[in-house]
Amino acid sequence: MEWNQLQKFLVVAREENFSKAALQLNMTQPSLSQTIKRLENELGYQLFIRDGKKIRLNESGKLFLQTIVEMNELMENTRLKLEEMNNIHHPKVTILFATASKQLPDLLLYLKQRNPQTQYQIHQWQRDKDFDDVDIQLLSCAQPEILTDSDEVLLNERILLALPDKHPLLQKEKIYVKDLMHEDFISLNEYWELGRIVKTEMEKNFVEPNETMIVDNPNMLRELLNAQLGIAFVPTLSWDNFGTNIVLRNVEGIHLNRTIYLRTKPHKYLTQEQKECIEGIKEYFSMKYRH
Repeated sequence: MEWNQLQKFLVVAREENFSKAALQLNMTQPSLSQTIKRLENELGYQLFIRDGKKIRLNESGKLFLQTIVEMNELMENTRLKLEEMNNIHHPKVTILFATASKQLPDLLLYLKQRNPQTQYQIHQWQRDKDFDDVDIQLLSCAQPEILTDSDEVLLNERILLALPDKHPLLQKEKIYVKDLMHEDFISLNEYWELGRIVKTEMEKNFVEPNETMIVDNPNMLRELLNAQLGIAFVPTLSWDNFGTNIVLRNVEGIHLNRTIYLRTKPHKYLTQEQKECIEGIKEYFSMKYRH
């Protein structure tokens, strides 16, 4: 059983497709199939359920995959520790900003001033494939109870209704859910946690908003809102400084909040540069939103 053989198994297990895995590994599909077959023969049992061209891990394969993943993590952690022990630096830090995107320029300016030698690689659109090579994630959720012990809470904030400053609803002393039934909404799609939070709360109130625009970018939502092309639910702190043409109001019966938090991979060794970046992010949020 060779290390290279185990890495090929890992790719096949994740792709659940020999052709896709072979393309990723830059080898032929028959050659990769034979590699996995030899591994199974050596172990004495099958790792995959084969159904024509479709494959998926059986119970033995799932346990074997978990072990290979843990081995890879141990090897990577050991490599990083040895390199730091021998004064090899790791200037690149990769961050996924899946929330609080409006704070990104100011936050990066703060981090660069704090640690000018660090190189930041930024991801914003949240996809599963991004997670393999992301060191630090900034995420949000509506239920803080789902957070793990290692997650770092950065900010708790309310989500309110944003209205153009001359909108008729601003004449009302109180705004109710029924008042929103025929309004044009600008919404984030459900790739964004904010979009999912708003949609879930509206469904709780048996309201299907008239979404005239659904966007895949928070910056676009803010621009459309400032252009007074509709109304939207927005975070009150991390999306600050809308200007005088937007007014935030509470809606009776709608209770929207979110928690912004920092997450790193469990069991992953953090380099000194990554630790400094994490401390910088925590400092930034603490100073900006100090009460």
